[in-house]
Amino acid sequence: PLVLRCATSTEFFLKLSVRMPNRTITEGRLLFFNVHYGIALLEVKGDFQLQVPSFGLGINYGQDVFALARDENMSLMVRHGTISWLDYPGLLTNPYMFLSCDIPEGGSGGPVVDHDGNIIGIAFDRNPGPVVISITTIRTCIEMWHQFSRVARPMLGMQLKAVELLDVSMREELCLEYNITGGFIVNLVKVDSTAERIGIRRGDVIVFKDNRCSTLPQLEDYLLSLGWGYLQGLSFTVDLKVEVHNLADSYKESITFPVPFSDVSKRVTT
Repeated sequence: PLVLRCATSTEFFLKLSVRMPNRTITEGRLLFFNVHYGIALLEVKGDFQLQVPSFGLGINYGQDVFALARDENMSLMVRHGTISWLDYPGLLTNPYMFLSCDIPEGGSGGPVVDHDGNIIGIAFDRNPGPVVISITTIRTCIEMWHQFSRVARPMLGMQLKAVELLDVSMREELCLEYNITGGFIVNLVKVDSTAERIGIRRGDVIVFKDNRCSTLPQLEDYLLSLGWGYLQGLSFTVDLKVEVHNLADSYKESITFPVPFSDVSKRVTT
């Protein structure tokens, strides 16, 4: 339970009131906000001790999970569900996985844990339903911020949908007619993006040759890992090697295209 008011995504009121598990209220400070992931890093000071959580290795589709939250009286609330076998590329960003259960009221931004009590993700309220970002993505963002005060990832300029999460009949058709067993279907190509300029079109299937990721969260972790080179000043673009299957014209080609980085984040200072 955190009181945070902001005027826009880049303009913040920095004064926070944080209610602790022992029901005391203390002041906090917003250090950092990342626009792409919608996550914030807070600093809270006070004379109290908090238990350091244990972290899991990330989230898997079909996994049983528990979404945690606290109500206005700081009583713990729990919802039980699974990670659904769904993709929803209309969300514009790739890191989300869907929860089969509602999250408790006020639970947006709360932890998602496994049966052993390890934190494996963070839950958010999104349309069309509750979503989870893997703890592996969040921890990488925190590590980048601690070292560079920024978070960077290459921007593909595309909305994608994982072939692995298509229905069985569509997957069989792709396998039998085009010999495609993985990769991502291009749902949208942004205007004037590098992807558009090199000829990638809606309906193409692309396979990343340097990383055999098969789901959008796996792809997100891969793209985020490439941001280290940018932050260290080693490169301002990254050359991605992909195999593009043009289903409309029944051909495929291997291409390399330079993708720019983005570090659209807000470092907050008092």
